[in-house]
Amino acid sequence: MKKQAYTIIALLVLTVSLAAAAQAQTSGRSELRASIPFQFHVGDTTMPAGEYTVHQINPASDHCALQLRSKDGRSSAMIQMINVMGKAGERARLVFHRYGEQYYFSQAWTAGNETGWQAPRSKAERSRPRLARGEPATETVALTTR
Repeated sequence: MKKQAYTIIALLVLTVSLAAAAQAQTSGRSELRASIPFQFHVGDTTMPAGEYTVHQINPASDHCALQLRSKDGRSSAMIQMINVMGKAGERARLVFHRYGEQYYFSQAWTAGNETGWQAPRSKAERSRPRLARGEPATETVALTTR
């Protein structure tokens, strides 16, 4: 009886280990590259328009952190993200919230994946004037990536 119990426990541990390894392999994401034609905010950092790469810093972790870096290396920002579910798109994309002429980085999605990353709203974005003060409604801007 003890031998059967040990065998069952060993099989359960093996199954859980294999499932965790498979999850880690499928959650690895490639680097995104995008040409962003406007100045934008990532958290409390303002980034100029230009060519950017976006990649996950800690792919083995449950807590996602993304790094956005300009092609010339002069601008860089890191931000803690949360996983979100959505409709899988054919192309990778970056999503920004726009208020007037101000853009705030919001989401990153890879091609064919139903799970994306969402940035928490920064203090600056949360403190934006509300619609009652005559500001136009928020617009969501999505840029496809390479």
